[in-house]
Amino acid sequence: MMNILKPVNSNKIKSSGLIPGCWSFTIFLLCFVSAFGQRNPEIENPPSITDGNKIQISTESPLTEQQVVDLALEYNKKLQNHNTNVQIATHRYKSSGWLQNPELRVSNLSTRYVSQDYDELKVGLRCRFPQLGELGEEKQEARVELSQRRVEEIRFRQELITRIRKNYANVLMHDQLAILAQQRVLKEDERIGIIEKLVGLGNRSVVYFTKAKMWHAESRNDFARAIQNQTLARRTLSKRSGINAGQALIMEDLPEVRQELDDLIKLAFKNRPEVELVQQQIELAVRQQNRERFQLIPWPTFFQTSYHREKKRENDWWEFMFGVNLPLFNWNLGNIKATGLAVTKKENQSDAIRESIEEEVRSTYSIYKDLLLDWQNFKQSADKLISEAELIVSRAREHTTLMPDEVVEMELTMIETKKLLAEKRQNLAHALFDLYFVLGVEGYEQLN
Repeated sequence: MMNILKPVNSNKIKSSGLIPGCWSFTIFLLCFVSAFGQRNPEIENPPSITDGNKIQISTESPLTEQQVVDLALEYNKKLQNHNTNVQIATHRYKSSGWLQNPELRVSNLSTRYVSQDYDELKVGLRCRFPQLGELGEEKQEARVELSQRRVEEIRFRQELITRIRKNYANVLMHDQLAILAQQRVLKEDERIGIIEKLVGLGNRSVVYFTKAKMWHAESRNDFARAIQNQTLARRTLSKRSGINAGQALIMEDLPEVRQELDDLIKLAFKNRPEVELVQQQIELAVRQQNRERFQLIPWPTFFQTSYHREKKRENDWWEFMFGVNLPLFNWNLGNIKATGLAVTKKENQSDAIRESIEEEVRSTYSIYKDLLLDWQNFKQSADKLISEAELIVSRAREHTTLMPDEVVEMELTMIETKKLLAEKRQNLAHALFDLYFVLGVEGYEQLN
């Protein structure tokens, strides 16, 4: 039982001229202490969990955020499909842009060569020349296809990492909120027991007791919701990463992005794969335009060499043939203008993508800086408030400077402050991970 009264010197009371009413107040305090010192069975036993599917959190081998991210990257099947698509496009790129194999031609063949001697035989090789710019365009098309697959793989990977990091932050917050919600229930149990005794002694009104019961019911509802949210958050992380739902996690300090906005925009232009993709698309449009222009130049279409032998004449000879494309009727002006417009379109698209990336960085950076300032200011004030409140509670319990229900109220204020701290940390973590995504990086170390 808490000792909240000091010994009373009756002689000193008499000499000081205190009225007899002080004795009634002292008796009241003694009765209150006796009532307050009794153990509340609801405090002895933590509130039961209404959700029978509550996840038991392991206390062994906790995982860091990066470890969970690495496990999720290995576990995700869709990411593996993207990796396979990149490999397919890589092999096709390696096989593109080569000359076609020559064609073997054999003529004047018949069943006569089986039943009788042959009269005539012709064997040759025919090779088709590619059009001017054709091989370069084919190679560039394969390179663009490869770049597209890489963009899909990289951005999906970065998006997956962002989701996992956010899920990790959600689990940390809901773990804290579940603990704080249980602490709040215990304190509400304690407060309603105190107030009930005070109402019986006439020192608190029935209205105050009714409010206490409402707060008590609300705390239990909040506790049930906190357990439910904790379970959902852990199951979501487990589904996306393949870890055990009850896996213990480590809360680490969030790094602070100290780079200036202009430096971050340049970093985004360097890391975002969309910028490289549109450059490859511009190069493809230029090659397509050059190919249409080259069609105005006479260019050989094929080359053929063959060996011809006739038995009756008893002689043989080599033959050489080739063809040339002559642009006499079709000057291809429409395709040249169309491909020229395609080049301009891709250049405008490049500018649009850079503007979009810059806007994304500015918006996300602004949100991050705002939440960072809010977190830093609130954390500093909250730490000071909690420290002072703990000192006040300690002195109040020792020297009875506050009523017992007021002490509980101070402890509930500390719980509520810790709850706000957990929520603000989650908001800051989400903003930080969104900033990573728009910058095209996977972690803080890539910012340096």
